[in-house]
Amino acid sequence: MNYYYHPNPKESAVLSNEESAHIVKVLRAKNGDEIALMDGKGNSYLAKITEPNPRKCGFEILTKTSKAPKGFRIHIAISPTKNMDRLEWFVEKACEMGIDEISLIQTQRSERKKVNLERLEKKSISAMKQSKNFWKCQINELMDLKSFIANNNHEGQKFAAYVETGREDLLQKKVTPNSDCLILIGPEGDFSPEEVELLNASNFELVSLGANVLRTETAGIAAVHTVNLINQGFKKS
Repeated sequence: MNYYYHPNPKESAVLSNEESAHIVKVLRAKNGDEIALMDGKGNSYLAKITEPNPRKCGFEILTKTSKAPKGFRIHIAISPTKNMDRLEWFVEKACEMGIDEISLIQTQRSERKKVNLERLEKKSISAMKQSKNFWKCQINELMDLKSFIANNNHEGQKFAAYVETGREDLLQKKVTPNSDCLILIGPEGDFSPEEVELLNASNFELVSLGANVLRTETAGIAAVHTVNLINQGFKKS
């Protein structure tokens, strides 16, 4: 069964224009048809259509099911790629894999200074529905690296992917299972020496994602996949 997104289905029993149009115009849903909803907060709902309006489809909730969160969080802070399509691809695939939070960081060598958050939000919602993850990824606005570090209160493990020296330990050797992870991914030209000094001073551990030099968006996916693999078989205590 296909899922439709509604952030607060118990407060407002009407779907968005986009979801309503898809259900009523494309799928030809009728009054009384059952649909599945998710709120992006770990809950799914079985609902019944009460008003098949293509602009504001009304529904009635029949049952609710809750999914427990996993025992770890993955937060990737990534420099936006010059090509917006590549950033959108990263968001889509990372959300399919269950990433919890994405921050966009402006570094000295970043080539893009503006991003379309609305498009990224749509990609994250679409990926959440497709993967049946039930937890929506939080996407944060673009912020310069210094401000991000100064305002971040992450209490778990902190890493920064770095390829300049080739002496860094692999990420998979450093990740502690069942622990929250914040991983910084720099631009195509990597972090500058000054930024590396800032990362070291801010208790970020420099790590490698492998022998090959990866594009920014590929590095982000590799980091998410690595943390997920390390946590296979572990549950929240």
